[in-house]
Amino acid sequence: MLFSNADDVHASLGRLLQELAADAEFAPRLMVLDTVLQFRFRKPDAIVTLTLRGEDAPAVALGQLPEGAEAPEIVVTLDADVAHALWRGQHNVAVGLARGTIQAKGETTRIVELLRLTDEIAPRYDQLLRGAGRDDLADAEAPAQTATAAETAAASAASSTDEGGADAGADDDAASTDAEAPTDDASGEAAAESPADDASGETSEAGTDGEPAKGDAADVSA
Repeated sequence: MLFSNADDVHASLGRLLQELAADAEFAPRLMVLDTVLQFRFRKPDAIVTLTLRGEDAPAVALGQLPEGAEAPEIVVTLDADVAHALWRGQHNVAVGLARGTIQAKGETTRIVELLRLTDEIAPRYDQLLRGAGRDDLADAEAPAQTATAAETAAASAASSTDEGGADAGADDDAASTDAEAPTDDASGEAAAESPADDASGETSEAGTDGEPAKGDAADVSA
């Protein structure tokens, strides 16, 4: 384990979230999530909770929430070492969720939105660690995370769904509208209203006794 106790986790992982919540660039991006998000770390056990509500500034609580505090809507459970690798940009979020190294309860789309910021957060985390004299953490090698072909495909599909869902929905709506819209030109109206003509150019009509017309006989036998 890279961290010795909960205080150690709070001084690095918790401090990182506190700085992001106070940052003029990141705070508005966090507030878009509009939720209460709690990280439950293991090995060692520690808790960090982000409250992202309304027009209030983001709030970060270290440890157990006080009585009367709003309960978390999203809970992310993971080892502290995995969280450390994640914020350093060395752990793939989608693969972690697929393998269970990152466990999430709640609206997963919001979790992915936050965790996708890891590439931007990584330099800040490195600066924080080195500024605190924790070069040991900044230089620690992350455990290998080689994704299988199936996990890579799942991660790619999840990314495509999240990024292209709105556009795909719009295209589907457009296609549906085109399919249902009546044809305005004269040829379209004739095709819709006139029965098929046989080879002689005469209109085929069914007999009064329900038997098919001669012009349809070939189709029936076929």
